[in-house]
Amino acid sequence: MTDSSLKADAETGRLVDDLAYLLGTTKKHVLAEAVVAYAATRMPAGPERLPYTDLSVRQRLILRRDELLRLFARHGASDVRLIGPFAKGDDVDLVEILAETDIMMGGDAAPMLADLARGVLMTPVEVTSATGLAFSEPERLERIRAESIPL
Repeated sequence: MTDSSLKADAETGRLVDDLAYLLGTTKKHVLAEAVVAYAATRMPAGPERLPYTDLSVRQRLILRRDELLRLFARHGASDVRLIGPFAKGDDVDLVEILAETDIMMGGDAAPMLADLARGVLMTPVEVTSATGLAFSEPERLERIRAESIPL
């Protein structure tokens, strides 16, 4: 583990300095204790805390949405949208995603993105390339896009 600096406003910095001095400890220890106390009031303790795979697919998607969007962007995908029954609010295990994909990746983009999403969400995922549909089935793309919701 490496140490890194943490930036805070001047008032918070003075408060941490004063607490460390008064408690005879380090600023790092004061911040660590504060984070633990903060988390303890917001996270379920003990057996109520479910393993990730015991969460519903929708809960997993909510928790990992930003990570999934960053991962897709890193692989050239944009305008990531939910489609199909999952997008309509149905409780299904299959997550269907529509995404603009990197044209240079061709037909390999959607399966690769689906594999990445499966690894993040731990559930079946299908990715449809909006880029590919724009060339082959523009009417279908228009219909799917109209029924989709942004991730």
